[in-house]
Amino acid sequence: MKIERTKNTVRNIIFGVLNKIVGIVLPFASRTAIIYVLGTKYLGLSSLFSSILSFLSLAEMGAGNALVFSMYKPVASGDKVQIRALVNLYKRFFRMIGVVIFVLGLCLMPFLRRLIKGDVPSDVNIYVLYFIYLLNACLNYWLFAYKSSILAAHQRGDVGSKINMVITPLSYVVMLSCLFLFRNYYAYIIWIPVFTIVTNIIRCIYVDRHYPDLKPEGEVDEETRKSITKKVSALIGTKLNTVVLHAADNIVMSAFKGLTTIAIYGNYHYIMSSVSGFLGIAYSAMLAGLGNSIAMESVEKNYHDFIKFSFINSWLVTWCTVCLVTLYQPFMKIWVGEKLMFPFYMVLFFGLYFYIYMSRKIPVTYKDAAGIWWEDRFRPYVCMVTNLVLNIYLVQVIGVSGIILSTIFSLFISVPWENYTIFKYVFHRSSREYYGKMLVYALSMAVGGVACFFLCSLLGEGIPAFLLRMVICLVLPNVVFVLLNYRRWEFKASVELFQHILKLRR
Repeated sequence: MKIERTKNTVRNIIFGVLNKIVGIVLPFASRTAIIYVLGTKYLGLSSLFSSILSFLSLAEMGAGNALVFSMYKPVASGDKVQIRALVNLYKRFFRMIGVVIFVLGLCLMPFLRRLIKGDVPSDVNIYVLYFIYLLNACLNYWLFAYKSSILAAHQRGDVGSKINMVITPLSYVVMLSCLFLFRNYYAYIIWIPVFTIVTNIIRCIYVDRHYPDLKPEGEVDEETRKSITKKVSALIGTKLNTVVLHAADNIVMSAFKGLTTIAIYGNYHYIMSSVSGFLGIAYSAMLAGLGNSIAMESVEKNYHDFIKFSFINSWLVTWCTVCLVTLYQPFMKIWVGEKLMFPFYMVLFFGLYFYIYMSRKIPVTYKDAAGIWWEDRFRPYVCMVTNLVLNIYLVQVIGVSGIILSTIFSLFISVPWENYTIFKYVFHRSSREYYGKMLVYALSMAVGGVACFFLCSLLGEGIPAFLLRMVICLVLPNVVFVLLNYRRWEFKASVELFQHILKLRR
């Protein structure tokens, strides 16, 4: 069965964007409320606990991706017996993982205080707060997590977005009301697991109604089990590397710099991750469609699409990078004030980190869609060890900037390695043409970025000047990028794709 890839991708992106807007605006309001009602250290605790639980989620070992990938072929062929068996395997595995995470989390509780340098808020018990976060993390595995695999394999990420667009605003209304009413962090945080339960139940009801013939039952054959086991073993490294890349930063900062530094870093990282989250909607929406395309289309067709998507991604990443570097400091000054700001050189590091990390997303998405994790199994370990060792060393030598620089350095190792794997096992050709194009896109970003930053630096401070900066960032980087690339076939193909999408929405 050839699924409607473009239609489903567009639908997932539209509802994903709407859901992301809700998921950015409301947490932003929440962070602001916590800063001004309770203080920055509460944000630091939240970031630390979230990072610890990210490490505990390593128990999943990437099985979710492997199981969903294994569904692409039976979904395409309409093999419901195989899909039901895979869902059954998914159900058993994730309930077991929830138990493992819960037990490991409890074992870690006696060591929490050692991970925090300096004092903690006096009106909270860090062990009680941590237990609430731990319970919430486990509920996601225990309550019908396997149902999400059915939606993912059928490229119906928009369903989860629609559910979140209803539940998320309701949850923040309740949580913020309790925060302002009681001025107590417990009254705020206790609602998180409650709404996790509600969200999972609603998703379960939807899947049961729309996919009634995909109940978890039966067993996968030995060949499929071996294939999944092989992919999971390869994904362990990828999972480890991803967690170290994101979660280790906060844990290292907490141990060496304290909760306030985590809160400041978290504010900057929140803005960057919010922007990357918008772009990530497209990657998630594309994944099932690309898996279907790789299974059914020619190598030439997939390579042509890859270059086209890389161009679109580079355009978007260029624009976002310029906006971040130009608007970071003026926005932070308005939002939290100078006392909770980093120096400008940190902004440049965040910009470089964002550009490299997001530029690799199209190759990574193709790698996940093709399921070539085993061929790439050694890369994550090399990058993870490099990042972690440099993290611990550089934070003691040059402070917080050392944490970002260690991540950037590990990405310089990871990117060419990932690209080599993609071009060897998916496209069966040299990557020279791709690197040439990416270099041109990077130069386009540099030209547009310098021009935009120089023009914006002539403006003053305050909200009116910030709004004018936003207008400049909206127009100038895109104009420069188009002028430098409009003659390329990728540009014309991207315009044709956009026109096709518009026709689908009419």
